[in-house]
Amino acid sequence: MPELKAIILVICCTFFTAMGQILWKIGSAKLSINILTLITNIPLMLGFLSYGIGLILLIVALKFGELSLLYPFIALSFIWVAISSMILLQEPMSILKWIAIIIIMAGVSFIGFGEKLKNGN
Repeated sequence: MPELKAIILVICCTFFTAMGQILWKIGSAKLSINILTLITNIPLMLGFLSYGIGLILLIVALKFGELSLLYPFIALSFIWVAISSMILLQEPMSILKWIAIIIIMAGVSFIGFGEKLKNGN
């Protein structure tokens, strides 16, 4: 069960890092060279916080699982960013992006299934 706990933590990590990237995109609209406006840019700072939470979750997950199993799950960030960009930023989603999402999901699933087969489950 430690592997399942680690996988759940990594999936949560990918959600937080994806939200960090969305917040950075929102904050970039207000970006300026002035250091004061940089540190008072709330979306930008929340993006750093969200990314930091994702980093902590990844570090904890690595305690409970193998890096070779867990790290490919980071690809889920691409899915969260694509879907969040479509919903929150009204960015278009082409058929090729949807195909890429399906391929990423299949790849992550193969890794999970491969781990099950390795363990004889």
